[in-house]
Formats: sequence, C-alpha cells, structure tokens
Amino acid sequence: TGGKEKDEAPEPTATQPEEAVPTAAPIKSTERPTPTEHPTRVVSDQCEVGEWSDWSPCSVECGDTPGVSFRWREVLDERTRIGVADENKLSPCPEPVDKRECLAPTLGVARNVFSACGPDLCVPELGLSYTVDAVQTDFDSPRDVAFHPAPGKHLLYYSEGRDFNPSAREEAWVVNGNNHSVSIVASLGDRDHQTTISRRDRGYYHYMINATALSFNTVSGSGRDSDKDSFGYWAVCNDNNNDYLGSKEPNYFMGPTLYNSDPNGGNLVNRVGDECRPGEPCFFLHADMLHESPSCIGIAHDPETSTAFGNVYWAFDATGNRENGQLVRFDFQQPHGPGSMDHSVAAIRRYPEIKLQRGPPGVHAGVVVHPTRREVYIASPGAGMVIVVGADSGTFARTAREEYPIFSNRLPSFEYSIWECVDHKVFASGLSVPSGMALSHDGERLFVAEHFTGKIHIFEVSTGSRLSTIATGYESVGGMAIAPQSGVLHFVDSDTNSLVAVRASRQCSSPSGSRLSAGFTAAVEEAKERIDSEFSLMRNYACQANPIVPDVSFFDQVHVESGYADDDPNVQSSAGMDDTASLLANRTDCERDSPLNFDALLLGGYYCHQCLPHNQGAMCDFGGKCSNVQWRGYTCDNEFMLDTTTRTLKAVNGSSVDMTSLRLIRGVTYRITAVGNGVVSIHGESGGGIGSTISIPGNDCNCASKGPLLIPIDRYSPSVVLLKIENGEGVATISLSVLGDPDPLPSKSPTSLPDNDSSPFSPNNTSPAASSSSCWLGQVVFSLVWAWFNFL
Repeated sequence: TGGKEKDEAPEPTATQPEEAVPTAAPIKSTERPTPTEHPTRVVSDQCEVGEWSDWSPCSVECGDTPGVSFRWREVLDERTRIGVADENKLSPCPEPVDKRECLAPTLGVARNVFSACGPDLCVPELGLSYTVDAVQTDFDSPRDVAFHPAPGKHLLYYSEGRDFNPSAREEAWVVNGNNHSVSIVASLGDRDHQTTISRRDRGYYHYMINATALSFNTVSGSGRDSDKDSFGYWAVCNDNNNDYLGSKEPNYFMGPTLYNSDPNGGNLVNRVGDECRPGEPCFFLHADMLHESPSCIGIAHDPETSTAFGNVYWAFDATGNRENGQLVRFDFQQPHGPGSMDHSVAAIRRYPEIKLQRGPPGVHAGVVVHPTRREVYIASPGAGMVIVVGADSGTFARTAREEYPIFSNRLPSFEYSIWECVDHKVFASGLSVPSGMALSHDGERLFVAEHFTGKIHIFEVSTGSRLSTIATGYESVGGMAIAPQSGVLHFVDSDTNSLVAVRASRQCSSPSGSRLSAGFTAAVEEAKERIDSEFSLMRNYACQANPIVPDVSFFDQVHVESGYADDDPNVQSSAGMDDTASLLANRTDCERDSPLNFDALLLGGYYCHQCLPHNQGAMCDFGGKCSNVQWRGYTCDNEFMLDTTTRTLKAVNGSSVDMTSLRLIRGVTYRITAVGNGVVSIHGESGGGIGSTISIPGNDCNCASKGPLLIPIDRYSPSVVLLKIENGEGVATISLSVLGDPDPLPSKSPTSLPDNDSSPFSPNNTSPAASSSSCWLGQVVFSLVWAWFNFL
C-alpha cells in the first residue's frame, strides 16, 4: 500500500432488490408486540403455555445483512410442583421464543438511514479516507499484537543496557511464532524514541512455544485489593502439542501461560534466576500455566470484576475432542507465582457446544470479550465465521476429567468441568479464513480481518450488520488491536514481518447512526419484563443440562506418562519439588520416544540439561556452555560481570574468577556486562602495555558502559586481550589469555557474518530509532546473529 491514501467506499443504499425474496416479511410497525392480556392456558404434560405475541420488527433498519425477528410467549413448567419424581426424565416444555430471519424494511420507514447506511456512513477508525502503513518491521512470523495498558511499566527507563522513554506514546507487544518470543515496540509512533526489544522465557520450548496469541488484563480500578489485582498481567496461547521443538513425542500437556509484566518481584530474571540487573539479558518468568488447550490459537482476557483475582481468559483450543476445536474458559484464580510449580488452584470450563475449526498452520484466531454486553466473539478460521457466546451463560454438566484426561492437577481444588446450554449464535459467516479481531473503544464495532485476502470487515455489534470492508494489500494478516491512546487500528502480517497501522487521514464529519431498530429494542425489553429478565435470542430454551456428580476416582487419576504428574519419585514430592530430582541430571535417554519425561525435567528444576532442545535448553551466547542451577536457572561459561568501579571481574552468579586459569577459546563470543561508573574497552597488547583497540563489528567505540561488551574470539584474535577500565580514579587493565596462536591476518579481515537476521531471543532487539547513549548498541545485532547459528 505504501502509505497511499485510500477513499473508503461506503456501503450502497440498502434497498431490497425485486428478485430477492426474504425468508420472513419485515414488520414495519414499531408498536410493541403484546400477547393477549389474559392468555388462554394450554396444558401439555402440565406445561402451561401462553399464546404467541406478534412478531417483532426486524432488528436492522437498513443494510443488506439479514436481521432477526422474533415472537414470544409465556411458558410455565408446573411439573415439579405437582409431584413429578424425577424432573431430569421429563421432556422440555415448548420453547418460549420463535425466531426467523428478516431483511431490513425500505428506506422510507427507516430511522437515521442516511447516517447509518447511506452516503454519509463513516467508520470513525477509518474516517472519510485512510492510510495503511508498516510502522515496524523485522519481526519473525508475528502472530498477534496487544497494547500494554501501562506503557513503560515493564521496561522503565533503562533495561539490558538501553535507554527507554516510558512517557513517550504507546507500547505494542508482538508475539513471534517462529522464534517463540515477544517483541516490545516502545514509544510507538514517537520518531525520536521508538525502539524495539525482544524477550523470551528461559523455558520457551514449553512456556512460549509457537505462541500465536497474546492478551493483557487492561482493567484498572477493578476494586480488588492491591495484592489480588492482576492489572498488567498477560497470557500467551501456544499452538503446540508439547513436543519440545520436535525433540519429543507430543503429549498434549499444553495450554496458556500467564505472566506479570511488573519487572519486580521475580517476574523478570537473568539466566541464573536472580533479579535482572540493568545491563544483563532479561527473561520472563511465568506466574502460572494451565495445560488443557494444546494447539491453542486464540486468547482474550475477560474484563469481569466478580472473581477474586481477575485472571479469567477465554481460549480457542484447536485440539478439542480431536474432531473439532472448542472454547475453553481458564480462571487461573490465584497464580502460583514466579518460581513455583503448584497448579492445584484453578477453574477450567470446556464448552463442547461451541465447535471451532482452525485454519492452516500459523493462522491466528481472534478472540474478543465485550466488557458491557458480556459476550465473547471467536473467529473460526476453518469455518469462515465468527461465533458469539454469552460469557455468563451455561451451566455445569459434569467433570471433564473423564472425557479429557490430560489436566494440570489431581486435587479437588482444581476445577475442570464441562458446561452446557451456553447462549451462542453465528455472528458473521461467509468469511474467508477470519483471523484477527478488535473491538472499537465504544464497543459499537467489531473489526474482523481475513488472513489471506487482507480484507478487514467492520460489523455493527448490536445488529451484526456489515458496515464496511477495506482492502489492506497484505496477504497474511494476523492479530489486530486498537491502540488505547490514539485509537489507531493495528495488525501484524507474517509474510512481511510487519506491524501495520490503519489510520484515518480525514476524520468523520459526524458519527454514524445505528442500524438497530427501535421497535426491535422495545420488543426485547418487553420480553425481558414479561417472561425472563435474562431473556436471550442466543439461548436454546430446549437445552437441558443433566448435572452428574463426579466419581471420586476422577480426582485420583491424571495422565502419568506425561506432564508434571509423573510416576517417577525423583520428579516431585507432595510439596511439588524434591531434592532427589537431582538424579535426573544423569539421564541420557534423550530420544524422541524415550521414557524420559521432559516435563519432569522442568518440574525437577532443569533449565540446562543434555536432553533439552537447542544447546541443552539454554540461550548462551555463541559457543557458550551452560551449567544448571537447580530450580533457579543456569549459568554460561562465556558470561561475566565487570564492576568498573572496583575493577573486578566475576561470574554471573557472583563467584570470583581465577584469572590465572581463565583462558578464552577461539570460536566463542564472550559477554562481559559492565556495571559501575566506568567505561571498559577491548585492546590488544603492545610491548607489555595497552595496544590499539580491537575492532568489534557493530560497536563503533569498542567499549561499553553499564551494558554488555560482546567479544567474539576468532582465529585471528591476538593471544592476549586487554580490558581497559577507565573511571574517576584512573586507568587499569585486566589481561585475558587466548588459547592457541592466532592465524595471520588476511589481506582483508573477515568481519562480516553470514546473512541471517533471526536469533534465539527474537528479532528487532534494536532499531534505527533506538535512543541509547551506550557505544555497544550495534553489538546486540552482531551477538544475536552469532547466537542464531548456535541456536540452529
């Protein structure tokens, strides 16, 4: 699209074509449909049934999207009152509601027609004209985007040796499916400060593997106590069956992972699991995880305020019953917190009535929760439709432990149930692989993207009427979100690895009216008053759940060949962690079909183990080897901390380094993180003194201050490398020996690396707009490229 301005094409005037035959004649009257004042009671098996009301007006006043008309009657079930022994064996009473599809009446009787359907129609987010522009690129197969509700809370002013400006604009979080990371676009839209940094979970191969959706808790001021308020928490949905990057047979022990974006309290750590210091690489540490939705492709936080902690999420479980996907409601309740593995407190509901179909691999499925209507909208890519579900509807039917025997915990405090008779309907159909969805700030419009066509459809929420369709020019559209401050619509595109903004270039002159019929609204209110205050046209009144008391044995069983609940006594004790898990350190049966349970390695406290995928599960810089620190993390033998104030070199865990035995190895990149008030630079040795600086690709000054100095030791590096430390007290050096003699320098020094812009951490750890005073900034890209080859 190249930013070219586009004029929005309003929908044509909605007149009924002569050849079209509506399924039900529209009712043009706006009078309330009222049944007879004293209806004659018809007794049928003791069900008292009143007479039908008149048909309501059509729900839509204009447009070519069909609406609905309904009639109602009073139905009283007297059978339990007259002594029927077992009401569960009774047939349901006749339904109190009858519905039929209808088309909008002619323009002559429509209200507010010209602003709702005519040439004056204008969608505020698109304006009278709009532009489509990529605002950030270089992601790695981005699947979804969400905006942090408190920009700057996570990154603050300084992190990983880089400066950030938390007061500048908005903050977009993009989940990358290809390298299992999250890219944070800070100060989005600020020309001077916009920059991107990317992070992972240290156990990304389980907690963030092929993450396809991301959602924040954006509810501030929920009224909950501060220690129970989960504002700023976020969850990812993982499209994987738990195969550890293909290194293990899938065991389907997989589901959404919950994080707290507050960097304090152990939520953001370094490799060894300690609080991440300003110059170190930082990693997310999950607050909780549940395991009842393998191949999850969509997730949304529920903004309800009735639960104790506010950790309710709705997810698209693409595995479902192995025939179709299902909707699952996860309530993490009180998260176990960073560093724990206790999954005994949670409540999960499955909704088998909501049959979902996934799209091709990698296609995101949008999920949106309407905060006031209390409705959940789910894109079903494979079925070409959007389904809407009543968030607070349905009833308990039975435990899910028998039909779905893979779950997180066997204790009774872990609730896992099947719910039935949920209110639902098809909101929109005939779509081509619907993917991302976003709700307008006023809750009036739902934006639905088509993955391959790049079209975005805009629907009116109250009627389901399609207001407009725009073409973006992109061909792999994923998740969408509307920026909370600017109100600009954003989406990600996987083929171009881009975050794209759709901006109104000419604002609407006046807001468009609604297509909802006033007479229809009055009919709904009448039905609520007369027959049911929770009256719903999405409800199947004939549905009867038959609650079954679960067998106590279901609370003693759980899959034992996979997941955390392993039979191996060396994995866990009743407390969840057992010192005897150290015996797993010697296991070498790492084959894909071996009896070793990789989930047990995580529960046993292993982030570095010979059986874990890609460099033993660790993310050391190129050539580094990890050592596990049980239940905490791992260290890398090529990473050090240098205090430029005291001029001391230490290992990351704080232990002293024996300089007499330390030897740098060729082919390894060393990370020296500078802390303190000085500056460190790298030099060769000359006549027993400090020689010229050694050139480091991407680092113009070959130095670092309060950040990392990345030193690639190759076959041309000198035998002795000097770290020159300058602070207020003068200059000092630390001498580092390099094993082996260097090769003669060629006529042209090979400083370039093979072309590969991916990394195990994530793309986009820097950007042209990055604001940082550190000299080392360009090194990050260099190190990530080297690390990528180690990752492969």
